[in-house]
Amino acid sequence: MLEIIIFEFILIWSYFFVVIKKIFSFSKNILFSIFVSNISLLTFIGTIILGLFKFDIIFVVFSVSLVMIGMHLLYDSIKRRYDILSKKNHHFSKIKPVLDYSVMALILYKIIN
Repeated sequence: MLEIIIFEFILIWSYFFVVIKKIFSFSKNILFSIFVSNISLLTFIGTIILGLFKFDIIFVVFSVSLVMIGMHLLYDSIKRRYDILSKKNHHFSKIKPVLDYSVMALILYKIIN
């Protein structure tokens, strides 16, 4: 049971960074792609391969599909809410660069330490 939970958590964690790559602008996306997104994509693929050795193929395909669909639905939902908030309040769009740089700084800090 613990192996299934760990498998699902690693799938969600690694695919999360692949999906949020779309959020960052081009200049920040280069840094993000080099350090985080490529490693997360390799982790996602590696987790799938190891899952095929450990679990049944139907379980792995179902889990991967569920994670991918869920992450994209979550991303689309959050993006729609952000667009609505930024249209209502023009100052909200000024916060986004600060949040982008904060996330990048946190990720780089965690990678270094």
